[in-house]
Amino acid sequence: MNFPYYAAYMNCKCILVKSKCVIKMLTLREIHQDEYYSLYSKMKQDFPSGELAPFFTIKRNLERKIYNGYYLSDNLDLGYAIITAPQGLKYALLNYFAIYPEYRSKGYGSEFLKILINHYHERILVLEAEDPQAQKNSINREIAKHRINFYERAGFRVAPTAKAKIFGVNMLIMTNGHEENFSARKAMHALYLPAFDSEHWLRFIDVRD
Repeated sequence: MNFPYYAAYMNCKCILVKSKCVIKMLTLREIHQDEYYSLYSKMKQDFPSGELAPFFTIKRNLERKIYNGYYLSDNLDLGYAIITAPQGLKYALLNYFAIYPEYRSKGYGSEFLKILINHYHERILVLEAEDPQAQKNSINREIAKHRINFYERAGFRVAPTAKAKIFGVNMLIMTNGHEENFSARKAMHALYLPAFDSEHWLRFIDVRD
């Protein structure tokens, strides 16, 4: 688990949301280079250190357009997403996805995901979700189940045979496509290799079908 205001209107990169009789226009805004550091400061609050790549890695891949970064906005930024989307691939990885705490539980996450799915409609979206069965306590287990349910409501499904350990964290692989003979290992290898290198893939990313 991410267009200047112009571009938020191309290819339906916007959505109208009715909230308490007020209609809001949600748009995607491209994360600009001078915003990378402030973005990363927010990411450190939203993601465990074990799931967060170093700042220089995220910055480099945004600059190289291997990552695409977007804010969800209604004049104020409500959340962000970083998508791994190397050119020429039929897959895109929802690398980082978060709504700011003060805007959570208001439906913005679902609408953000709809816009992203529409934007990447020509690709199969892939994401990693923590495996509930790998959690050490019931609270974390329920949180992991809640996240999976959220993505399932948006049309994602768990790849039933895939097993993954990403930077030491047990993950399930989910996709919103119905590709026959889908290989999670091949898809993740194609997505991670442009962003990292073969050594990182072998050391930190273990995906099996």
